[in-house]
Amino acid sequence: MKMVKNANWISSCILHLASLIFLVACFARSELTPRRAFTAALLDDRIYAMGGWNGQATQLDLVEVIDPQTLRAQPAPPLNIARSQHASVVADDSIWVIGGWSAERGLVSALEIFSPRENVWRIITHLPTPRREPAAALLGRRIVVAGGFDGVNDGDLDGYLDVVEAYDLDAQQWRTLARLHAPRRGLTLVAFENSLYAIGGYVAGDGYLNLVERYDPARAAWQTLDWKIASRTWTATVVADDAIIIAGGFNREGFLGLVERVDPRTGKICNPPPMRVPRSWFAAVPFNHRVLTLGGEEADGIKNTIEWISIQCAK
Repeated sequence: MKMVKNANWISSCILHLASLIFLVACFARSELTPRRAFTAALLDDRIYAMGGWNGQATQLDLVEVIDPQTLRAQPAPPLNIARSQHASVVADDSIWVIGGWSAERGLVSALEIFSPRENVWRIITHLPTPRREPAAALLGRRIVVAGGFDGVNDGDLDGYLDVVEAYDLDAQQWRTLARLHAPRRGLTLVAFENSLYAIGGYVAGDGYLNLVERYDPARAAWQTLDWKIASRTWTATVVADDAIIIAGGFNREGFLGLVERVDPRTGKICNPPPMRVPRSWFAAVPFNHRVLTLGGEEADGIKNTIEWISIQCAK
C-alpha cells in the first residue's frame, strides 16, 4: 500500500513538473523591448522585431533579432526612420518595412529593406499614398499594401483608406489595384494560394469589423466573403499549416485572447486555445507548426510578453 502511495506521489510530481516545463516553454518574459504597433518577420530562422512605440514621446527605430529556440533578443541595425503602425513583408531574402507613423515626421512613405548579408537598412522606394495602420502581403512578385489611415488626427473621418497599391519587385514600379469595398485601418492582409485576404479592421461609424475581402488577381477584383469571424482590429494574422490564424486584437469587449483558425478554401472556422495574455497591436510569426507572439499592449500597459500559441483545434 505504501508503495502505491509513493508511486502516485511520484506520478503527481512528474505531472506537475511536466506542466511547469510546458508553461515555461509556451510563455516567457524576455529581453525584448516592451512595445506596441510594431512588426516582426522570420528570415533565416531568426525573428526580427522592428520599430513600434513604447509609450514615450516618439517612435522607435529599434530592431531586435530573436532566436526562436532560446527566445533571447539581441540588438540589430536600427531602421533609418523611427516608426510605428507600419507593415512589413519578407521578399527576395530581405525584410521590407512599409509606411507607418513618426511623431517627428508624421505619415511615413519610405519603404526600407534589410538583408542579413548586407546587415544594413536601405530606403528603396516610397509609398504613393503615405499612411499608417496599413496591411501588406507578398503576392507573387508584388508587395501589396491595402487600407490604412492618412488623416491628420484620429477624428478625421476622411482618413480611412480603401486604397490598394502594389510594388512590382522586378519592374521596381508602383501601380494601383482595385480598391477595397470598405475603407478601414488596423486590418490585416495575408496571401494564400495566389489570393489575398483583407481581414477585420476599424472604420468610424461601423466600428470594429469582421469583414473579409478576397482579391483574385485573375479578375483584378475584391470579393466579400461570408466568414463568421469575430469583429476586431489590431490583431496578428498569419498563414500556418494551410490555414489563416487570427489572434488577439481589440474590440468593444477590450483586449482579446481569442484565436480563430480559418480554412480559406471552405471558410470553416474553429478555435485553438486562446492566448494566455489578451492583447492587441502585437506581432506574430509562424514557426514549426506553432505561432510565436511578441509584445503588444495589454490591459495594464505596453509589454514585452513572448508566448507560443497552439494553432490546433480540439477534435
